[in-house]
Amino acid sequence: MMTERREVPRQRTLLGARIVFNNRQSTLDCVVRNFSDSGAMVLISDAIALPAAFELEIEHKRRVYGARFRWRDGERVGIALDRQPASTAEIVPLDHTRRLKQCEQSNAQLKARIQQLTEAG
Repeated sequence: MMTERREVPRQRTLLGARIVFNNRQSTLDCVVRNFSDSGAMVLISDAIALPAAFELEIEHKRRVYGARFRWRDGERVGIALDRQPASTAEIVPLDHTRRLKQCEQSNAQLKARIQQLTEAG
């Protein structure tokens, strides 16, 4: 029988999620199998290497969590979720993150168009 070493017990889950890293340029789909406010276990292909720090997007919870790689056993990966003081630890809703990314892309396209028009003028 194993002794529980976690500070906070985890709840079993079956949630689709996404691991995001490389300045939000790289994503990996995964499945969250257990979850708590301090950590989670996710399933991903064992052929994929993970960075030390990344974001975990859980669509069902409409949240993005800062995460750190802790351990790996084949397809099972243990991650720690970032804990910040309550005054600065606002979890960003997933739809806000997506809207921000769309605005950044639109802004880059507009800057490129302005540059084209400036050069052509």
